[in-house]
Amino acid sequence: MKKTFSVVVGLFILLMLPLVSFSAGPGPYVKANLGMSFLMDSDFSEPGATGTLEFDTGFASSIAAGYNFGMFRVEGEIGYQKNDIDKGTVNSGGRSVSGSISEGDMTAFSLLANCYFDFVNTTPFTPFITAGLGMAKLEINNLGGYDFDDTVFAYQFGAGVGYAINQNFNIDLTYRYFATDDPEFGGTKAEFASNNVYLGLRYNF
Repeated sequence: MKKTFSVVVGLFILLMLPLVSFSAGPGPYVKANLGMSFLMDSDFSEPGATGTLEFDTGFASSIAAGYNFGMFRVEGEIGYQKNDIDKGTVNSGGRSVSGSISEGDMTAFSLLANCYFDFVNTTPFTPFITAGLGMAKLEINNLGGYDFDDTVFAYQFGAGVGYAINQNFNIDLTYRYFATDDPEFGGTKAEFASNNVYLGLRYNF
C-alpha cells in the first residue's frame, strides 16, 4: 500500500512538472504589442458650433519594459495608434451638416506606467488585469489642410490572458480601454476614447 501511494505521488509530481516549468519567475522583461484600434466617435464643441467625428478601425502598437514580481508586474510603455477620419457632422445656427471625409486622421503617441495582476496557476495560461496612467500627444492631421495637436493626461485599463510558450516567451492577448482628458484643437474641445485589442510577445529574462 505504501509503495502504491509513493508511485501515485511520484506520477502526479512528474505530470505537474511540465506545467509548473512554464511559469516565469521574478525578473525583468520586454514586450511588443500589435493590434487593432476601435476609436469611439469624438464629440467636439466650440463657440457657436458642435459636432461629431467618426473614425475607421485603425491599428495600435506599443513596446514596453518592466519587472515581474511573481503575481504583480510594473512596466513603462510607449504606444502609438492611428485612425483615419470617416465622417463628420457639424451643428451650427440650428442647421446640421454631415458627410464623408476623404482625408485626415487622428493619432495618439502615449507614454504610460502600467501595472498588472497575474492570476498565476499551474497551467500555461495566465489571466491578468491591468491599469495604467501617463500622458498622450493627440494629433489631428490634414483635416481640411490643417494640423492640430494637444498633450493631455491619459489612462487605460483592461484584461487579458498570457500563454507561456516556455519560461522565456509569452504570447499575450489583451483588451484595453484607452482614454484621455478632453484635448483642445485650435480652440475646439473634443473627446478621445478607444477600445484596443492587442496580440503581444513578451520575453522574460
